[in-house]
Amino acid sequence: MRSWIWVILGLVMTAAPAAAREACPARPPVQAIAMPSTNMQSDLVTLISLGPAIADKTLQRKALLKAKPKCEELALETGGATYALFETSAASPVLVARTANPDAPVFFVAPFADITAAVMAEIEKRPVPPAKASYVLGVSTKTGASALRLYPSVPDSATFKADITTALLGRIPPLVSRDERTRAIQINVQADAYEGPKSTPGATPPPGTGPGSPAVSATPQNDSFRDQPDGGALHTASGFTCPAAIDGFKRDRLTVYDAAQGGRDVSCGYASSPATATATLYLTKLPAQYTLTRVFDTYVEQAKAHTPSVGDVADPYPASEGGPRRQGRFWRDKEGRNEGLWLVQIGPWFAKLRVTYADADAATVRRLAADLLTAIDAQVKPPTV
Repeated sequence: MRSWIWVILGLVMTAAPAAAREACPARPPVQAIAMPSTNMQSDLVTLISLGPAIADKTLQRKALLKAKPKCEELALETGGATYALFETSAASPVLVARTANPDAPVFFVAPFADITAAVMAEIEKRPVPPAKASYVLGVSTKTGASALRLYPSVPDSATFKADITTALLGRIPPLVSRDERTRAIQINVQADAYEGPKSTPGATPPPGTGPGSPAVSATPQNDSFRDQPDGGALHTASGFTCPAAIDGFKRDRLTVYDAAQGGRDVSCGYASSPATATATLYLTKLPAQYTLTRVFDTYVEQAKAHTPSVGDVADPYPASEGGPRRQGRFWRDKEGRNEGLWLVQIGPWFAKLRVTYADADAATVRRLAADLLTAIDAQVKPPTV
């Protein structure tokens, strides 16, 4: 009798792994959501929201290593390792790829509450669409976690495998990263990624003639700015006029990052003569939940990721000198240049003045900041259109 019991128990034990190895049903092919997109304002909302998403407890490394399979897919052989791929029995993450080595990277796909469409609808004063879930491809290592891709639905097996392979080759720059030791979140997409068409106000270049893909929009790009008699460029949405020249700096570019939304995300670029200093003024409209401190910290992280700091330098126009309420942070880069930015908030508008300059330009940069930020404070009046 006892021998029969052991036989039955043996059959049960062998049946459990077999159930776990059941093949997962095929999922429809899916393409990753383009990121960065052509709309920096929309992307900023998405990227800020991704930070808490990859810090979720269910996506911590210990939880990923303990995740249980509901069904399995064919293993992935890449980089000299074998990755087991499976759908989980939990709601998050929904997919996991890991090796037998607990120190190896663990890839996962988890649902992401994408509030971008709702926030943009609020900004543009139109009906808020129904909430929809997006999915983030992340990777967890011993030092932290990163969000690599966004999908509109759970990716199919071929896409999941292809993106894991590409990531292991170092060809997918992380969108957002989390440091395991400090718990700090860093946004890695830089403003430089939004190279939209450059232009001067009053003359939209013919399609295909500008440096970059023409903006596809029912609103012509240059409607965001209007020529002024003194050579300034009036940004109609905020009411601020970017001067043609100021304090030894000459305006050399205007950029509209969101032509389809009527210029809620634009910049005016300046260079000194001789060209030892540059300045770019960004005007971005964001919803009420984005505070001065929160947005400032994000912008500083972005800037320092692009031009890493080798040491701090003094703010050439500190808040203690009066003027508009602002925050500022400055550092020296590896080339020995001074880098930094100020941020001013007026209602929903955020004005970021980003500067690069030599030590000899500090007084000139201070004058530029004082005059530009004071002008913004005087001209931008919420609520704006």
